[in-house]
Amino acid sequence: MCIRDRAISINPQFAGAWAIKGMVLFNLGKYDEAIQAYDQAISINPQDFFSWSYKGHALNGLGKYDEAIKACDQAININPQFADAWNNKANALLGLNRSEEALQASEKAIEFNPNNAYAWVIKSAALGLEGKYDECIQASDKAIKLDPNLAWAWNNKGEALRRQEKSEEAIQALDKAIELDPNNADAWNNRAEALKALGRTSEADAAFAKAEELENTT
Repeated sequence: MCIRDRAISINPQFAGAWAIKGMVLFNLGKYDEAIQAYDQAISINPQDFFSWSYKGHALNGLGKYDEAIKACDQAININPQFADAWNNKANALLGLNRSEEALQASEKAIEFNPNNAYAWVIKSAALGLEGKYDECIQASDKAIKLDPNLAWAWNNKGEALRRQEKSEEAIQALDKAIELDPNNADAWNNRAEALKALGRTSEADAAFAKAEELENTT
């Protein structure tokens, strides 16, 4: 029995142990079980904004974006300055293609924690959806400066460059995204579009095929 579960067995009313268990389960991709753990923490301490926020994060993992927003709003009502709750809400709003609201939420996250790469990458994604490609690239670069291994940021930058018809630069950014996350179907698709724009048809076809393969296995 791990220390976390031992703590729960000794004191089942210890909300912090349930919250930690939720994080562990989330990191294992067990989103339903993570939500159950967070619900246990919240039932013990309804003011546990951390568990409310990360319940929202787990709901995002299941694609339950409306429920995620409600959980994050609970966290924000308890602690309006908890940057992660704004982050998780912004991500849910992105999932619903509510880009303007996602941008606003990501900016709140940055206000409270300007060194959070994840907040910057969500902002970049929202800006991309808004068609604000220069600003998207700037936000992506900020995310990359904070965390050079964030594949999502490289993909956002690459897509924005592609849409600006800067195909060579786009491919460089997308190659980095794929290096960091070879199973990123979106990055492969963006790379294919950039290659197609350059007339590199055979390479584009291969990249499209890879994107389709990954999409069919997820």
